[in-house]
Amino acid sequence: MDQNVKIYDFKKPQRYSSDNMRFVSVIAGDFCKNINLFLAYELKRQSIVCKVEKIEQTNYEDFISALNKDSIIVEYSIQPLVKGLIYQIDKGIALTFIDLMLGGDGIFDNYKRELTEIDQELITHISSNFLSNLHVVEGCEYREISKVHMNAGSSKKYPISESVLIAHMKVMYGDNEVGKMRICKPYCCMEPVLEQLETKKLFKSRNIEYDFEFTNAIYNNVYGANAEVDVRLGKTKIKVKELLELGTGDVLALDTKSDGEIDVYVSGSKSFKCRPGLIKTKKGVIITDSITKDV
Repeated sequence: MDQNVKIYDFKKPQRYSSDNMRFVSVIAGDFCKNINLFLAYELKRQSIVCKVEKIEQTNYEDFISALNKDSIIVEYSIQPLVKGLIYQIDKGIALTFIDLMLGGDGIFDNYKRELTEIDQELITHISSNFLSNLHVVEGCEYREISKVHMNAGSSKKYPISESVLIAHMKVMYGDNEVGKMRICKPYCCMEPVLEQLETKKLFKSRNIEYDFEFTNAIYNNVYGANAEVDVRLGKTKIKVKELLELGTGDVLALDTKSDGEIDVYVSGSKSFKCRPGLIKTKKGVIITDSITKDV
């Protein structure tokens, strides 16, 4: 047999082109970066990182077989042309994100606990937030979650031989892997917009020349940059005459209460509220709240 001849597996039809796979790779990379920005900016957790593992073309049977039974399945559409897409997230990742949103450290042992109604609402909210940043192809207007399944067994079924394109991602907490996430695109769902899944059209729509090394270098440098943090006890107004007469032992009354919160500035921008105290023999503060900014 000619060594250049490849055996075709009819159970796993290769219906997506290599350029389609590159397109999904770029989209998955952007998806992870948006999640990382959410974790770093909104939840103040730079030690948790989402990464793309691989882009794979296989069949629906292999996709389902790779999932844990308690995986969370989010069915979503890009209206009005693309429906029935799948975003899968491991239960451990969902619980970690929920714990962080509620002020925890994201580290706990009981990943097998039952999901409460509040958990389910927060999972839907988080998924909607993440998916809202996905690329919208021409002819489509918005993304919409149709249903959230709290276990893989109750999700929508496709024929086991249906060709699917999967973006595999993992979430790391320091050196430890929290779990997997996957975006699954069945061919029957993507067929109406298949011609648009080309990297040239993607970059043209963004009006940029995409440079992976350049953007990743910027991303990593920003994460490693130092930020100056100032804690301001308060402020007051005095006349120039009073300023000139100030001496040792004089007292200035500030606009903050003795038991009230004070402001924390990061690189000159008001970012947190805190209360002063002592850390062993040094003065310190405990963060009590973050100040949300519109970006």
